This record gives sequence, C-alpha cells and structure tokens, in this order.
Amino acid sequence: MSILRLAKVASAFLLTLGLMLITFSDDLSAASKKEEAKKYTEQLKKAKDTVGKIEALDKLGSLGQIQYGYAEDAIPDILKSAADKDAGVRAAAAHAIGKINIEDKEAVPTLVKLLKDDNEAVKTAAVEGLGYMNNKAKDAIKDLRDIRSKLDKKDKLARVIDTAMKSIGGKTK
Repeated sequence: MSILRLAKVASAFLLTLGLMLITFSDDLSAASKKEEAKKYTEQLKKAKDTVGKIEALDKLGSLGQIQYGYAEDAIPDILKSAADKDAGVRAAAAHAIGKINIEDKEAVPTLVKLLKDDNEAVKTAAVEGLGYMNNKAKDAIKDLRDIRSKLDKKDKLARVIDTAMKSIGGKTK
C-alpha cells in the first residue's frame, strides 16, 4: 500500500471518528443542559431568598432561549414569579418569560401587567421581555404605545419601548 493511499485511509478514519465524537458530545451537552434546567427549576420552586430565585430565573431564561424544552417544566413557576413581592425577582421573571418565548396564553398578559409596576426596572424588563417574544407579543402594542406616548423621547424606557416595538413588528409612532 502506498503512503498516499495509507494517508487517505487514515484521514477518512479520523474524519469518521471526529464526526462520531461531535455527535456524542452534542448528546452529552443536551443531557447536561436538561439536568441543569431541572436543577434550576427545583431551585426556583424551593428558594426562599431572592438571590436564589433570581439566579434560577436567569439560568432558566438562558436555557430556554437555547431550547424551549429545557425550561418547559419551569413555566408555571416562572409565571408565578412575575407576581413576587421582590422587584428583582419580578424583573428576572419578565426577562425569562421573554427569552424563553413562553407559548402559554398567560405570558403576554403577565408582561403587560408588569408594564404597570411601580418599579422602573420591572417595567423595563417587561418591555424587553415583550421584545424578545417578537410578533407573539403583538397584543401588547397598544399598551406599549400608550406608555410610550407619555414619555420623553430621551427617556430610557421610551428607547427600550421603541426597540421592543420594532422587534414585535409595530411602528414606534
């Protein structure tokens, strides 16, 4: 067997081995992400402190953004967190709802309700959450326009609303 032929056979073997490793590592990665989501779902359910809740919501939002199924079991708890007494938890819940792009019929109304929150960070997070949802949040356009019309164009919330409305597909004016 010539050296050239031997090199071709070795290359084909290594390529095949590499593809198998890539496939296997993707399966391992998906399994670890599912376990991670399960861990944070439990953390969200059991956490008494706001730091634990916020961490769980942030992680679940990120995992759900990768694949909806990772965060699917946590959706009822995420929606429930939007009514938490702590503003940081409510803001984290708003981001998670949007990032995951929750398909539950309560997702957009929950974020619209948070638009009326007393805390500015919660309002901003609700607007950003709606923006993440793109055209699924089209029912919120009227509420966003109403809020936007009362704000100065230099206001941070006004700029966030403008960006979100572009993502949703509504005109900013």
